[in-house]
Amino acid sequence: MVGKKLFIMRHGKSDWQAKFKRDYDRPLAERGINAASLMGKHLAAIEQIPELVLSSSAKRAVNTAEIAMSEGNWEAKLEASRQLYLASAEEALEFIKSTPGNVTKVMIVAHEPMCSSLIAELCMGAHVKFPTAAVARINLNIQAWHAVEDNDGRLDWLLTPKSLA
Repeated sequence: MVGKKLFIMRHGKSDWQAKFKRDYDRPLAERGINAASLMGKHLAAIEQIPELVLSSSAKRAVNTAEIAMSEGNWEAKLEASRQLYLASAEEALEFIKSTPGNVTKVMIVAHEPMCSSLIAELCMGAHVKFPTAAVARINLNIQAWHAVEDNDGRLDWLLTPKSLA
């Protein structure tokens, strides 16, 4: 079986001191920018680059994705969606099911608690601490994204910016 790879990335550390009207508009802090850059470069160095990046459309999530992609020189396509902002694990899983079948490696860039909940949903209740800008890789024993269900995945690794610094 071909199998699929799902990368889950939490947005970088946001700037609570910045001026913003809604949580949706909260920007990245300098620490978040640096962490997104580090993760993007590291994933490229270990040849773990997604083909498609599906991001929450919140400013901090899109910026995290853009920085990681730019700094890692990824040739992935970025799609931002409001559906991933404050989505539950179940809603994110439904969103993932719409991914085109020819794509093998997908990254979701989103928020907590969805990131850790999605891992639990896919990996038999696995409980992980998911800090900002962390990236997990889940191996899925499926041929098509529309077939993904609860407990279809195996958590292969979880990288944090702190573990790479």
